[in-house]
Amino acid sequence: MNKETVLSRIKKIIEDNNLTNTEFAEKIGVPKSSISHLLSERNKPSLDLITKISENFEEITLDYLIFGVSKVKKDKIKSSNDLFSYKEIGNSKDSVKESNNKVKSIIIIYENNKFEQIDRL
Repeated sequence: MNKETVLSRIKKIIEDNNLTNTEFAEKIGVPKSSISHLLSERNKPSLDLITKISENFEEITLDYLIFGVSKVKKDKIKSSNDLFSYKEIGNSKDSVKESNNKVKSIIIIYENNKFEQIDRL
């Protein structure tokens, strides 16, 4: 993930919904200046901002915003109650750690809700 692709997806959401920057800011509950700074590339999109977009646009998932993957409707995604816990995954025979999968990227989420993706080159 890089900020340009996330930013281009955010711009597309604004355009597709025929919103002004002010209307978009109001819809997701952030100050207008936050969107202005984001769109002028003064600031990078924070995890908090991306989460607010996903929460306020029913058809937009975090996977789409962060990775550009699947714009599947949220109601088709299993709720967190249906997902495995870390402990259950760790005890599974099909554990990712035990498989031959290679790491493609890692997402680091900082305490201030900013995040960074490190892609394997």
